Amino acid sequence: MKRMTTLPQNHLARGAYLMLQRYLRHNVNIQSAALAFYLMFMIFPFLIFISSLLGLLHLDVAGILEGLSKVLPESVLEFVGVYLNHVGQNANLRLLLFGLFFSIYFPMRAANTLMRSVRTAYHLGPPRSAVKHMLKTLLYTVTLILTIAITLTVTSVSDTVLRYAVDHFGLPPFVASLWGRLRFPVAGAGAFFALFLLYVFTQDTRQPWRNLYPGVLASLASWLVLSYIYAVYMENFANYSLLYGSIGTAMALLVWMYLTSVTLIMGAELNATLISLRHEQEMLLPPKKGQIKGAR
Repeated sequence: MKRMTTLPQNHLARGAYLMLQRYLRHNVNIQSAALAFYLMFMIFPFLIFISSLLGLLHLDVAGILEGLSKVLPESVLEFVGVYLNHVGQNANLRLLLFGLFFSIYFPMRAANTLMRSVRTAYHLGPPRSAVKHMLKTLLYTVTLILTIAITLTVTSVSDTVLRYAVDHFGLPPFVASLWGRLRFPVAGAGAFFALFLLYVFTQDTRQPWRNLYPGVLASLASWLVLSYIYAVYMENFANYSLLYGSIGTAMALLVWMYLTSVTLIMGAELNATLISLRHEQEMLLPPKKGQIKGAR
C-alpha cells in the first residue's frame, strides 16, 4: 500500500507513470532491439531465396523483358534485365536452400520475440505447453509473412500505376479511384488484424476484447505518427548516405524498425496498464450489498 501512495493521483498521469515503469522494468528497449534485428534480417534471406529460385527456373529473360517493356520505363527495364541475366547465370541450389531456411527462421524468431514480449507485459510467465506455444509461433509466423506481403503489395500500387492500367489495360476508372482511396485503410485493417491476433495467441485463456484492442489501436496510431515524423526527418534533416556511405540506407531502415518494434511492444504494455488501473478502480469501489470487499 505504501507503494501505491507514491503514484500520481491523476488517472492519466498515473497511467503514464506506470507505462514508464513497465518500459524500464520489462527492458522494452532490449526487446525492441532484438525484434528490429530479426525484422531486418527477414529481408535479405528472402531476396536470396527469390534470386536463387528465379535462377533455377531457367526463365526466358528475353520474353519476360519484351512483356515488361510495355509497362516499365526503359531505365527500370534495363536494371531488371541485368538482374535476371545475373541470377540465371548464377543458379545455386545450396543458396536457394540457405535463403529458404533463413526466410523462415528469422520471421519465426521475430514472432517468438513479439509473443514473449507480450507475455511479459501481461505477466503470464512461461508458456504452459512448449509444443502448443511452438505451433502458435509457427502459425503467427505465417500470418506475419502474409500480412507483410499483402501490405507491401497493396501500398506499393501507386496512382501512377493505376492511371497506366486505366490508359493501357482498360481498367475502369472507378476501380482505380476506389483502389486509390481504400488501399491504405485496407493495409491498416490487415495490420490491425495481425497485431490483434498476436495479442490473442499469446494468452493462455480467453481475454475480453477490452483487454486487447486498446493496445492494438494505440500501437497502429503511434506507428503511423512515428513513421510520418521519421519520414519527414529523413527527407529534410538527415543525410545518412553522406555520413555512412552505402550502409546509410540500411541504418535508416534499422532505426525505423526499432521504432516500429517499440510501438508494437508498448501496445501490450498499455493493455496491461489499463487492466491494472481497472483493477485498482474496482478495489476502491464500495462493496455491493451482501458482499465483503475483496472477497472472491
